[in-house]
Formats: sequence, structure tokens, C-alpha cells
Amino acid sequence: MSQQRFGLTLDVDWAPDCVIDAVAQRLEAHAVRATWFITHLSPAVERLRARRDLFELGIHPNFLPGSTHGCTHEEVLRHCMHLVPEAVSMRSHSVYQSGSLYACVLRDTPIRVDSSTFLPEMAYIRPLEQPLPGGVLKRIPFIWGDDYELCKVSPCWDFSRLRDLPGLQIFLFHPIHVYLNTVSFAEYEAVKRRTGPLSEATAERLQAQIKSGLGIASLFDEAIDIVASAGGGAVMREFL
Repeated sequence: MSQQRFGLTLDVDWAPDCVIDAVAQRLEAHAVRATWFITHLSPAVERLRARRDLFELGIHPNFLPGSTHGCTHEEVLRHCMHLVPEAVSMRSHSVYQSGSLYACVLRDTPIRVDSSTFLPEMAYIRPLEQPLPGGVLKRIPFIWGDDYELCKVSPCWDFSRLRDLPGLQIFLFHPIHVYLNTVSFAEYEAVKRRTGPLSEATAERLQAQIKSGLGIASLFDEAIDIVASAGGGAVMREFL
């Protein structure tokens, strides 16, 4: 089991390749490891897969109504495991959870680590083992997410409150928010109206939408510094 106290995770959420590549390069520049929860295949995802020294690929299945991944637990899992057949970890889109889902996960997939539980800024987090029909699932809660910060009336653009928090610290970022340096959901929605579907956006179309100053990108850079100084961080498979 990993002895690292920190871990960076990214929910890809259908981000375009220019975004994935840019965020990956920030991690590579500091030799910081990360787990990427994948929603789709693309050349940029293949470039992540090629960096097994730094990156783990897990799945990010969407079990919500209207999902392009499928209509049932079984269909969605089958689709996502086809994307990342080597995956042993997952975080469900919108942190969807149920007992029947996890029984299906253990029965039908090699997934044995789940990071779909959010415990905001909680101290003394540790990996937990959940016995289920079909085996044991390792649960790795995360304590912070960029969408959580953006939901606050007054977001805090400083990780100092978390740096020395005792226990395991798993952070969740979305590549598109890092790339744009998102500062509010209102501004993010305005970007989508100006650019059209972000999954199809090019670097040229997004360049003018990038915010300067403090925001999710500055928090990502601060998280990179924290994780790098602590040894490079853990990826999900290390908790098996």
C-alpha cells in the first residue's frame, strides 16, 4: 500500500486533446504522478497511457440517465472497460454510488479501487476496505474538488489550510477548469456559450477564454508544488 499522503486525480469529462495535453505537461514538468479517470478515447489519452511512470488510467463511468456510456450498470461498465481495459480504479461521474453498482463492479470488472466518496476537507482520511458480494472494494475518499471550491460563495484560492491536514489527501481536478483557470461557474457557463461544445474546442478557440490571476489553475500549480515536495504523490493502484 502507498505511503504517500497526497494524490492528484483528474476527471477527464470529455475534455478536448489540447486541454488534456496542456494539463499533463504541467504534471510532467514537475514529475508529479496522477490518476486520470477516463471518459473517452483520443490521441491525448493514448499519450497519457504511454507515461505509465507518472500516470494511471482509471475509468469515469457515467451511470446517469441519457449517458452515452450505456443504459444499465453492466452496459456502462462494459463500455468504459473497453476504453481502459487495464483499469483497476474508478470514480463515477457525479459520484454516483449504490450497493448494486458495486456488486456489479466486482462481479464484472477488474476494478478494485473506488474514489467516488467526497468528504470535504476532512482530516484523518485513510483507505477503507468494503466487503461486498464478490469480494472487497478499496474505497479512497477525496477531500477536495475544484467544483466544490467553485460552489462556494467566496472560493479560497489558497491550499495552505489543507497542506498540513492530517491523513490522506486526495484532490480532484477537472482538466478544463485547470486549462481555463475557472473562477466561477457563471463564467464557465459563459465560456461554453461563447465557444460551443467544449469537447470539440481547439486551443485557438479557448485561448481568449483563459483567465489570468488566481483560480483553479493557480490552485493546481499549488497542489503540484505540495505533492512534488512530498515525493510525487500516489496513484490509485498503489492502494491495492
